[in-house]
Amino acid sequence: MSDPAAVSPATPPAAAGTTTPVTVRSTAGVGVASLVAAGAGYLVLVLAARTLTTADNADFLRYWSLLFFLFGTLGGLQSEVTRSVHVATTEGTTAHGSRVLTFGLGVGAALAALVAVTAPLWAPSVLSPAPVVLAAVVVVGVLAFAGHTSVAGTLAGSGRWTAFSGLVGAEAVVRLVLVTVAALLGAGVVGLAAATAGAAATWVLASALPEVRGALRRRTGTPLRQMVRTTRLALLGAASNAALVVGFTVLLSATTDERVFRASAPLVMAITLTRAPLLVPLGAYQGVAITYVLRHRGDGLRPLARIAAAVVGLGVVAAGLAALLGPWLMATVLGEDYRVAGLLLFELTLAATGLALLTLTGAAALAVRAHGAFSLGWLAATVAAALLLLLPAPIETRAVLSLATGPVLGILVHVVAVRRAFAGRR
Repeated sequence: MSDPAAVSPATPPAAAGTTTPVTVRSTAGVGVASLVAAGAGYLVLVLAARTLTTADNADFLRYWSLLFFLFGTLGGLQSEVTRSVHVATTEGTTAHGSRVLTFGLGVGAALAALVAVTAPLWAPSVLSPAPVVLAAVVVVGVLAFAGHTSVAGTLAGSGRWTAFSGLVGAEAVVRLVLVTVAALLGAGVVGLAAATAGAAATWVLASALPEVRGALRRRTGTPLRQMVRTTRLALLGAASNAALVVGFTVLLSATTDERVFRASAPLVMAITLTRAPLLVPLGAYQGVAITYVLRHRGDGLRPLARIAAAVVGLGVVAAGLAALLGPWLMATVLGEDYRVAGLLLFELTLAATGLALLTLTGAAALAVRAHGAFSLGWLAATVAAALLLLLPAPIETRAVLSLATGPVLGILVHVVAVRRAFAGRR
């Protein structure tokens, strides 16, 4: 039986062998939360584009890319917490587990310390116009988001989908509110950056709710040493994931002449906006995907194939809409300076579909405890994408080739590992 102190008085503890199932209602709740998060993210980027000059917006987008690269890295912590808490809930294995929040904040502190120590090497070129202040903001934001991922992973792993959805949506809405206030005050790049990071502490306010407060006391179903090992692998894979999903702007900047990059804000916005419709919802659904694969492990690769087919279908539809409506929409919402060709938006959206599939197969690899393959797949995709950015070609061509080709290697690694895991259990 799970630790009675780890659940809220308002929610009966789940007996070993049971969790709240993934139902249509719970899936819809996660979907709504992901849509709220995507919409809030869009509005933040629109506010930045409308209130900052093109050059200042390039600086903000580079900061945004770095911050969410680190947040995405902590997504590995969330996935591992989801898996471990699911095991603890279904098997009652908490005797040697660690307090999830304590463990998560420890991971966050280690990552924040790494950022602080290495900042003098990269902050001057990445965090314009105030490297020291923005580096400090990033450090605080990373520590706060470690708490968020710990709580969100606990709620997903224990099947508390309503609370999970509420937390995901609330964090995005708080970010939008803070950024709106900063924009109205004319706070500039630094103010918008601080507002963006500050929303990561939303879980502290949410802890007043019974289910969230209960999540703060949950324990993992894995001994500390094993949890450290698997989390380290998950973080490595998630870092590679985040490098392509949200940190790509930093990679593009590092492989591009500074003058060319500062003139490429429309391309950067196009990359960001074309991937959000697929990647933001899928990111929120990773906890659902992990538990779905675990519950249908006897069906082999079929559950994964069903989800993948849906992702591809959505990607093709999204690419067509991006080509038809994207140029007009970007120019109307962001301004004429941000008009981008429909063909380029079509290509970027299809490339985002590949990233979405890589995210999905990575979640499946974590679900079957193929942590090494999870990390290797994302690392292979990232290395391939980074090498393609070095080609002597226009920035738009390099971006599309990198984003479209890199994920293929990672998908192959993940699928082979998941297939072997299922074959070994027969």
